[in-house]
Amino acid sequence: MKDLFWAESVAVIGVSESEDNLAKNIVGNLLKFGYRGKIFAVGPGGGEIFGSQIYRSVTDLPGKPYLAVILTPASSVPEIFAQCGEKGIRWAVIQSGGFREFRAEGEILEHEIVKTSQKYGIRFVGPNCVGIINTAIGLYTPFVDLPKPFTSGRVGVFAQSGGVMFSLVERLCTSGVGISKAVSMGNKLCTDEAEYMAFAKDEPDIDVIYFYLEDLKRARIFADLARQCSKPVVLHKSNTSSLSRTIARSHTAALAVDDDVVDAVCRESGILRVHSAYEGITAVKGFSLPSLRGKSLAVISRSGGWAVVSADACAKHGFYLPELGRDVLDEVRRGSRAGVIPFGNPLDLGDIYDLSFYSRVVEKALLQDDIHGVIFLQSTQMVIEWEENRRLVEKLSELSIQFGKPVAVVMDVKLDERVILEETARFPFFIEPAEAVEALAVNYQWSKRDLRPLPLDIEQDEVVVPVKDIEEWIAAINEEKRQPLLNEAFDLLDRTVIPTVPWHMANSLDEVIEAAKDLGFPVALKAVSPSLLHKSDKGGLALNVQDMVSLRKEWHRLREVSSDISGIVVQKMAPASRELIVGAKRDPLFGPVVLVGLGGIMVEILKDVSMRLAPIDMATALQMFQELSGKRILDRFRGMKEANLLSAARILVQLSQLMHHFPQICEIDLNPVSLDDEGKEAIVLDARLLLST
Repeated sequence: MKDLFWAESVAVIGVSESEDNLAKNIVGNLLKFGYRGKIFAVGPGGGEIFGSQIYRSVTDLPGKPYLAVILTPASSVPEIFAQCGEKGIRWAVIQSGGFREFRAEGEILEHEIVKTSQKYGIRFVGPNCVGIINTAIGLYTPFVDLPKPFTSGRVGVFAQSGGVMFSLVERLCTSGVGISKAVSMGNKLCTDEAEYMAFAKDEPDIDVIYFYLEDLKRARIFADLARQCSKPVVLHKSNTSSLSRTIARSHTAALAVDDDVVDAVCRESGILRVHSAYEGITAVKGFSLPSLRGKSLAVISRSGGWAVVSADACAKHGFYLPELGRDVLDEVRRGSRAGVIPFGNPLDLGDIYDLSFYSRVVEKALLQDDIHGVIFLQSTQMVIEWEENRRLVEKLSELSIQFGKPVAVVMDVKLDERVILEETARFPFFIEPAEAVEALAVNYQWSKRDLRPLPLDIEQDEVVVPVKDIEEWIAAINEEKRQPLLNEAFDLLDRTVIPTVPWHMANSLDEVIEAAKDLGFPVALKAVSPSLLHKSDKGGLALNVQDMVSLRKEWHRLREVSSDISGIVVQKMAPASRELIVGAKRDPLFGPVVLVGLGGIMVEILKDVSMRLAPIDMATALQMFQELSGKRILDRFRGMKEANLLSAARILVQLSQLMHHFPQICEIDLNPVSLDDEGKEAIVLDARLLLST
């Protein structure tokens, strides 16, 4: 992909002398912004553009360009793309629209393009995109006539939507950040988010990676690459609701995914997920500052009011405002005019009008060991200070870099002055205190991130899955074209050595009585039926049955719950005050996912769960328990001993191995899993299993 962004020559295909020709704008952008390579214009009408010849076809080109940019009607693209392949061109950007995002017939055109790509080994971006940008070499391929080049920076923007790409790039370049690379992915027919991630994580002039995605094509690989990445990765994943899915399918043919899984994978992989461009831009500005290594800040403000607002924002995000040292306060006293403002942290410089003095105060604060970063708030409406304002921003940026501590500069200035700053600043600045504090909070969380699992001082149990045995078990059920019943789900768990409460399957009253005698009262009775997925909702469950009279009564009642009862599972009662759900699902994009949550049957109300991609190990499983909001209930609590989390973790690991080895399994719910009050082994009380059909 390096050859794509650093192409040494470009052929723009679809150019004409017509005034409204869009491909002509691509050539114009390349020339205006100093593209260093050779530019070829191609169009069937021939002629001349910007003083250079328009070649009538790719085959007429005198050389072999590194990159072809195609902007012609969709119906003509397969033939032109094939000519590029025959010419030996290795990369293309297909900007043309009118493929599967527009109508079903467009899929046929896409198949032709893919076949050509495979035949000639030519790779491409798009179709249905606005192109790529590399500010370092003036490579601007968008078909929009851009008024000026974008500010060069160290952020890579990879957006599925061309419009969003332009918006993000524009806002980054007017925030003092700038960009290094940008791409509009379009339909992702060839190159997708995983490939862009692989490129960006190793590209030397990209320090922060920003993705806007409506769907994920190779989701698990994308997540794995993000986990390996030493750079901050920001993801704005849209298309999360039923309201957006219709338009998303017609716009880059996106498909929605389970949003909870996306959140979980982002946390696991160290990706910062945002839900708006504001959040994303704020985060990138935070990442563009030096790392915040602690939570103690100095707030230095020209406005007492903004100082108070900043202090509130700091408290909200868990920052501290320690006392400022004598060096800082002595410096302020020397510059104070009236001496009527009390000195503290936040520090109000409201009676000091020498802007060059402000940077000296900030420098003294940065020298203080227990100050990890500074929020500086400049508030002015005075035109006479404009020039000095800009010098102040530059000086503060130099100090931030010099000391390796973030200085978040908030500029509360007139609109005219802000526009000038947006055009000239080469250091991140903020519009309001809340934005600056949010950026520092993101910065701090990144600097503290640790994706390593918790240290584990026990021997890892080897999980042995009887693959052949279970494959035959699944095949037998699939042959009958049905889903496993409750007793069969328990049977699978027993084969996998996942501990279950002692149970028997009974098909008659005599068998129920015999099972109860064997297990010992009290027992639980559960109706086995394909229509009773949630037994408690439909009366298919009898708990704490104490004697034979109650047993016979419940047997007869359960037989009437549904017309398709095939038997009764009899279980030994295993009362406990703490319950878990341990589950797994096969996400359409990420593949097998495991989860654990508190509450058993109440989990849908509590929504206290932790998720991971499967398979997992014991250390990861134990870490998942630590992520639960109600984890304290798993410790010693009101006379109960500490829950046996090692045994619960083994269940989670074994379940993850089942999902890993058997793609036929769509979903497993072990709910509830009982955590004994005496700290004994966790056991499964109920189970539900779904296979692919």
